[in-house]
This record gives sequence, structure tokens and C-alpha cells, in this order.
Amino acid sequence: MNPLSPSSTVIHRFSWCTFIQYGSIWIASSVIAACTNSNQPSTSNSQLDKVTFSTN
Repeated sequence: MNPLSPSSTVIHRFSWCTFIQYGSIWIASSVIAACTNSNQPSTSNSQLDKVTFSTN
């Protein structure tokens, strides 16, 4: 018995339309993730720190 017979192995081949669909979902989710700013504190409730730079 051949261990690599065609009936025992499954090869997934994506069509061009499936590639475009998954690519669009990936791009859209990346854009949404990049546009959210949930990790930044709001500036209306917090005060900004005063920073002074000096050189030698």
C-alpha cells in the first residue's frame, strides 16, 4: 500500500477568488487594528508632564 496515495492526502488549493477574499479580510482587519487607539490615555482627564531638554 502506498502511504502517499491521493485518497489519503489532502492538498488545499485556493482559487484566485478565495485568495482575494482572505486578502481583503486580512487588509481590512489590519487597517481597523491600526486605526484604533485604545491604549492611549485621554488627554482631557490627565495632565501633561512638562519636559525640559538641556545640553552640556
